[in-house]
Amino acid sequence: MLPPAEFARALLKEAEETHPWLHHRLFHLIWDGKLSRDQVRSIVRQQGAFFLDTLRHAAWKIISVGGATPTWEDLERQRSLIPLVVEEGGEDTVGGAQTGHSILFVRLLEALGFTREEIFNTDYLPTTIIEKNELFALQREGTIEALCGGNIATESINAMHVVRMAHALEKYYAVPKSALDFYFVHAHAEEDHANRAVHILTGLCVSEAAQKTGLLAMRRAITARRICVDGLMEAFVVNRA
Repeated sequence: MLPPAEFARALLKEAEETHPWLHHRLFHLIWDGKLSRDQVRSIVRQQGAFFLDTLRHAAWKIISVGGATPTWEDLERQRSLIPLVVEEGGEDTVGGAQTGHSILFVRLLEALGFTREEIFNTDYLPTTIIEKNELFALQREGTIEALCGGNIATESINAMHVVRMAHALEKYYAVPKSALDFYFVHAHAEEDHANRAVHILTGLCVSEAAQKTGLLAMRRAITARRICVDGLMEAFVVNRA
């Protein structure tokens, strides 16, 4: 068993070294401008299965804390997660300026040429649905699974991914910068999300069993992401070649 802080650092390192959003050929093709605009439109549209539903995904982090009756520590953990949910749903709901991340994703898809009716009636690939189901399952299983399957697995590396996506969509795929706030917001928010997760996990992952649970949760999430990206690659690149 590792000291909790060292364990958290090891998780972050593995996520950065293995996550498909950084290493899969599909995204490198997008970042290098090698795909057509229609291919990129289809790929981003598929991501709506998850990105249009991230408020519920974030809310499960709070729901998963505690048992039949909460402890004092449970109350503290629940409160520490509230900012993540508010940010996801929109700080404009509590007097701030920034709207919800799912709303920003709708605006991105509209800039890619989709109508709102098309956005909310997307036929998702089976691999896309598998990804979403597994990510939501992790949120429901417990606090360790929720944080390691979400904040650690993906949010810790997402700032790097979204900067590259925004640059590519503006440079190669004719998306105006004004429509890329979905990416810009995540480029600034994700480090805070990962830091909050690390802080909570250092108090939870203090046994070998807890660390095994956290490591497996992170790997399950990254595997689900990879399954989805493989499906996108097959559907919109390999089979269109």
